[in-house]
Amino acid sequence: MNFLSHYYFVQSINNPYYTLGAILPDLFRNHHYDWKFRPEKENLLFKDNSDLQLLFEGWKHHVQVDAIFHNSAPFKIHTSQLREDLATAFTQLPKRPFFLAHVAYELILDCLLIRNKNVDTDLFYKNLDSCDPKILDIFMNRLGITETKGFHRFLINFIESRYLETYDKPISIVHALDRIGRRVWIEQFRKKETEQALIILEKAINDLNPEFLTVFKLVEKEIKISYNQ
Repeated sequence: MNFLSHYYFVQSINNPYYTLGAILPDLFRNHHYDWKFRPEKENLLFKDNSDLQLLFEGWKHHVQVDAIFHNSAPFKIHTSQLREDLATAFTQLPKRPFFLAHVAYELILDCLLIRNKNVDTDLFYKNLDSCDPKILDIFMNRLGITETKGFHRFLINFIESRYLETYDKPISIVHALDRIGRRVWIEQFRKKETEQALIILEKAINDLNPEFLTVFKLVEKEIKISYNQ
């Protein structure tokens, strides 16, 4: 799931560190592709500080949600359909419709959460902005990250740009797909590919809108939220 979809599950908790923790694995990967950590296996690593513990619990929540989501029937059904549709627009390697379909479905869910006002993006960004950088530094240091300034600059830009709010527009999703794809295959979308992808995604957004929350309800039934105030 993408950032706002993860936030959907934790917004009622409304704690800055839990919010940040719930999206931190994806923030790490977006900042540095090789940043792959598994702190969920270290239950005692953050027990000495309540804010660190909340970051940790949010992180574990993220891992649980992704595991359930990626094994859900809606994910498999809708990414399969999107793969078939996108294969008509992206017919040549290295661009891979399977990869694009996976990302597109997640971005479409964020789009529909915004359009249907299922998340408060103002509160989302306020929570992130409220986190003390020193707490995040300690969290990263304990993961073995010694150079943290680059990530702090990345996080500030993530908050100030508020680019997630543009995902209510299909063209922004297409541009995001292009950016994300270029991390894998470098070559940008051609004009015709962009135009075809836009038509496909506009249709997918409209088709999914009536029942898009189904996958969230399925995840909610299985997720185990841990939160200590």
